Amino acid sequence: MTKTVAMLLLLAAAPMMGAAPTFAQSEVKMITFSGATNVVGWAAIDKGFFEKEGLKVTAEQTRGSKQQMRDLMEGKYQFASTSFDNVVAYTEGEGSDKFPDYDVVAILGVHSGLTSVVARPEIKTFADLKGKTVAVDSATSGYGTVLFKILKDKAGLVQDKDYKVAAVGGTSDRIKAMKDNVAVAGIVSSPRDTDLQEEGYNILAEVADAIGAYQGSVFVVRRSWAKDHEKEVMAFTRGIIAANDFVFKDKAGAIAVLRNRIKDLSESEAEKLYKRLTGPGGLNRRAELNAKGVGTVLELRAVYGGAKRTEPEKYIDLSYYMKATAKK
Repeated sequence: MTKTVAMLLLLAAAPMMGAAPTFAQSEVKMITFSGATNVVGWAAIDKGFFEKEGLKVTAEQTRGSKQQMRDLMEGKYQFASTSFDNVVAYTEGEGSDKFPDYDVVAILGVHSGLTSVVARPEIKTFADLKGKTVAVDSATSGYGTVLFKILKDKAGLVQDKDYKVAAVGGTSDRIKAMKDNVAVAGIVSSPRDTDLQEEGYNILAEVADAIGAYQGSVFVVRRSWAKDHEKEVMAFTRGIIAANDFVFKDKAGAIAVLRNRIKDLSESEAEKLYKRLTGPGGLNRRAELNAKGVGTVLELRAVYGGAKRTEPEKYIDLSYYMKATAKK
C-alpha cells in the first residue's frame, strides 16, 4: 500500500472515528395535567432517563379528562398521567365520554393526592360552602368524588342537596371558575394551591390529610397498544422509576428541574414544593402504585360515583412494573 492510498483511507475513516455512536430511538407522546407532580416525567425527559432507555418522549398538557381520554383513545398519545379515579370511571362507562373499546390501565403511580381544597377569600370554613357551587373536573370522575367525600366528612354537606356542582375541567379551569365567581371552591394541584393562598384564597384542607391513603394520579397506557409495544412500555417504565429515584435522592437536581419547568418559581418556593412532593401524601416512591390508596379510590367510586365494587386488577396492570424491578 502506497503512502498516498494509506492517507486517503485514513481521511475517509476520520469522520467515523470521531463520531459519537447513535442509537435508534422510539418516539412516543405523553399527555398530562398541569402541576408540579409532573416533576418525575420532567426529570425523565430533562435528565435523559428516557433517552437512556432508547425512548424519545414529548409531553403536552391537557385542559380536562374528557379531552385527555379522547386523545389517548384516538392514539394521539401513547402514555398519560391522569387521576386513577378517571381510569375507574371511564372503564365503568361513567366518564364524560363513552368508549366501547376503552382499555386504559394504570401501570405506575405518580402521587398520593398532592392537592388541596381551595376556596375563595370569603369562604373561611367548609360550613360556608352550604348553598354555594363547587368546581370539579367531572361530577362522576377525577377528584370530584374526593371533594364530595371531604365535604360530607368535614361539614355534613350532601351533593346536590347542600351545594351545587359545576363540572368545568382541570386545575386551570377550576381556578378560573373561582376567580370568575362561577364556583367558590375546588380541588387544586400544587403549586397552584399555594399561589392562590398568597392571593388571599383559603386552603381548607390538604387531600392527603383529609382522605388518608389515596392513589391520586397514575401513569396509564392502553392495554391493546401496550401488548404490541412491550419494548416501549418497558422503556417508559424503567425511565420513570429511574427519574423517581433521582427526584428523591438528588434534591438540588430535582429543584433545578422544577425551576426550569415552572415559570417564576423562586428558590425558597421550590424548597417548600420539594418538601411537599417528597413528604407524606406526595410522590409515590419508586413510582409504585399505592395498594391501600387504590382501595380508597374504589370505595369512593362505589359510594359517590355509582360504580360497582370490583377488583383492582380490572384497572391496573402490574406486569411491566414487576418485570422492570425484578432482580436479575
